[in-house]
Amino acid sequence: MNETIQEMLSSLFLFQGMDFAVLEGKFHILSKGVTREYHADEILLSTREEPLGLAVLTDGSAQILSEDEKRPALLRTINPGDSFGAASLFSRERNYRTCVRAIETCRVFYMPTPLVQEICLLEPAAAQNYIAFLSDRISFLNRKITAFTAGSARERLILYLLHLPLGPDGSWELDVSYGELSEQLGVGRASLYRAMDSLCEAGYIERNKKKVTPLQMKNLELMIQ
Repeated sequence: MNETIQEMLSSLFLFQGMDFAVLEGKFHILSKGVTREYHADEILLSTREEPLGLAVLTDGSAQILSEDEKRPALLRTINPGDSFGAASLFSRERNYRTCVRAIETCRVFYMPTPLVQEICLLEPAAAQNYIAFLSDRISFLNRKITAFTAGSARERLILYLLHLPLGPDGSWELDVSYGELSEQLGVGRASLYRAMDSLCEAGYIERNKKKVTPLQMKNLELMIQ
């Protein structure tokens, strides 16, 4: 199990370009980390719980949702190797607007906040990786805000698709029905289908039921900048 976790941590954004074996010898990350198991529909992170640190999903899958009791919106699905909780590491704010919920039985490896802070303080490369990661997230969220407040149905759809993880076959698998997706994007179902059809006709994507394959990824990204 430790070998699997070590492999995932080696690929984590925080340690990009760094020798994880050296870091492990210096900081004892694996022994200081905490592993937790969750069952389907259990909450991994919410506004009502103190975050345990930087989390890496090692087994199963989970959803990151907006913390809206009446209509929580699906922000993204996370799979083994994905992380969450980065924004809370150095923040004094505990009133977050998202929660993480298990889709199925899953395991999470947590690097305690003091440990991550120590690594960032003593390893400039890790600190730079952390800043770069948050900068990318801010840029993405700025584009998302723009698209969801003033964007067309097509822009909202593109933004949603770009936020989905690509499968091994290079396609996106929609994790909600088209009716649920139209509600999440705040557009009518007919407008959603027109947006999807227009992207297919223009040659940007190919659609087969709930599987969507990007054909011109760069052009899709440019359409929401």
